[in-house]
Amino acid sequence: MYTNLVEEIKSDHVSGASEISRKACSALSAFSSEIKTGSKQEYFDKLLKLGVELISAQPYMASVFNLVNSTLYYAEELLPAISLEDLGEFTKEKVEGFHYNSLNSMQKIAQYGEVLIKGGSKVLTFSSSGSILSILKKAKEEGKKFDVTLSESRPMFEGRLLAKFLGNAGIPVTLIVDAAMGIFAKDATLFLIGADSVSETTFVNKVGTQYLCFLSKEYKIPLYVACERSKFISESWGFKPAAQGDPKEVLDFELLNVKVENPYYQEIPLSYCREVITNEGFLSPENIPHCIRKTRLCKKLIDRLKGSYTTTSG
Repeated sequence: MYTNLVEEIKSDHVSGASEISRKACSALSAFSSEIKTGSKQEYFDKLLKLGVELISAQPYMASVFNLVNSTLYYAEELLPAISLEDLGEFTKEKVEGFHYNSLNSMQKIAQYGEVLIKGGSKVLTFSSSGSILSILKKAKEEGKKFDVTLSESRPMFEGRLLAKFLGNAGIPVTLIVDAAMGIFAKDATLFLIGADSVSETTFVNKVGTQYLCFLSKEYKIPLYVACERSKFISESWGFKPAAQGDPKEVLDFELLNVKVENPYYQEIPLSYCREVITNEGFLSPENIPHCIRKTRLCKKLIDRLKGSYTTTSG
């Protein structure tokens, strides 16, 4: 049932934004098959409610917002001229198209990004990203020989998962603890990181990413962010990364007068990034605002969300 998928998405703090958004596609597709309503307006209202639940489950992942927003925007436009049955079919086709484009985007990002990998490159990356995995596997397929240094990304250890995938692809990997990044950074030739969202001036990724950005600046090593175009979201209607993990993931016993916090994500200035690698090619930080302005918004969705979250501006 689609409600079970919503709960699964809410509790998933390991998968990347692309994988999460594809799970959201499955929830919307299941909704279109399972939901029974007596009118088109009732169907739309329930679709809106589900959309808000999906965004609320992972509010820091822009691709989930863009999936929901796009589906609702075009469903509302078609509402007067389409039958109830066709409205359900439209929903399914729309989310299946998003799912297909997400997978296709990985191939395009890989094609663009692998040109950055040279023979003998030493790549340093952080956490786990489907885009980074695609780029590195493509470079390997092109016959390039390079090494990857990868941090664990505590406390959920997503880096270990990426290390497994890269190792299975025949790519030499050095797995390190997060605090050791400074030791290995000076020998790297390229920093590659993913993103859960990109706005006009910032991007969001797993907490600890900014440490890598500082090292990039310190050692003058180029840093690139890789993500799907569907992860672009405006600061004016995006949401601050506020996801907090279970304190027991950091410390599983109590200490007198000690408070444990476990933030999962952080917002980072785009100025640290040389370019963003997307399925539409390389974009400089200066190009990002123009791309974001193209997005059409479902006003009812924005109004509903304003009652639940604090946006990054007004």
